[in-house]
Amino acid sequence: MILVTGATGNVGSHVVQQLLEQGFPVRVFTRDPAKVARWGDAVEVARGDFADTSAFVAALEGVTAVFLMNGATDPAVFRNLVGAIRQSGNPRVVFLSSIAVHNTNSPIGHLHRDKEEVLLSSGLPVAFVRGGGFMSNALQWIGTIRQHGLVYNGMGHGQYAPVHPADVAAVAVHALTAPVLTETAYDVTGETLLDIPGQVRILAKILGKPLRTADISAEEAAEKMLPAGAPPQLANGLARSIQEIRDGRMSLVTDAFRRVTGKPPQSFEQWAREHAAQFA
Repeated sequence: MILVTGATGNVGSHVVQQLLEQGFPVRVFTRDPAKVARWGDAVEVARGDFADTSAFVAALEGVTAVFLMNGATDPAVFRNLVGAIRQSGNPRVVFLSSIAVHNTNSPIGHLHRDKEEVLLSSGLPVAFVRGGGFMSNALQWIGTIRQHGLVYNGMGHGQYAPVHPADVAAVAVHALTAPVLTETAYDVTGETLLDIPGQVRILAKILGKPLRTADISAEEAAEKMLPAGAPPQLANGLARSIQEIRDGRMSLVTDAFRRVTGKPPQSFEQWAREHAAQFA
């Protein structure tokens, strides 16, 4: 049995689907079972959240591997989760981390690096799947594209290699199910460097309508991406991450997906065609 946390997320939902398609038994840990109803009886459902350690302990019964996302913002809560996993029988843990761990100035990188260190010190068999910038971040443009044919761009001409969440999930599924873990850290990006105007041009071509970008500051971009009332430290951290891309410090391309699967990663154009109806 494989336990999946964050099963409704961009990556976690693909992890569940790919595990099922490969015939693995799956249990999902969720606070709202209605959100995982699409899988019906194909998955076991364990109800709870990360703050409820007893519910998490119950969800761990009989599992051989855990897909763990960065959902516990309180470091003490995360340590409790790791302790519960360790006491449950030493299953393999695959943690959805961030490629930003390589940037010592990144608050998001620090957040994920701290959790990686907790897992490393636990003695559990662990692997880190460090996702780059997700293609699905473009879904945040739906409103302004529909209303104004416009995308606000806080990243200037800074490039990164956007990755399809399903490709990140495929690497995670490999790490969860491989008989022997030959690697403990996978940095997963796409293979093509793009800036925001480049992604918008691809979307415009697929949608068959003119789209434009409007440059804004990293701080303004972070404000637009976060819900009202988000903690100032979160907004500041996101703004700094956006600025890092703007300054050209995130232009990293890796071959992790191709190395694991033997296939090229999906392109932004493939992702955009898959989601075009949402922008129409």
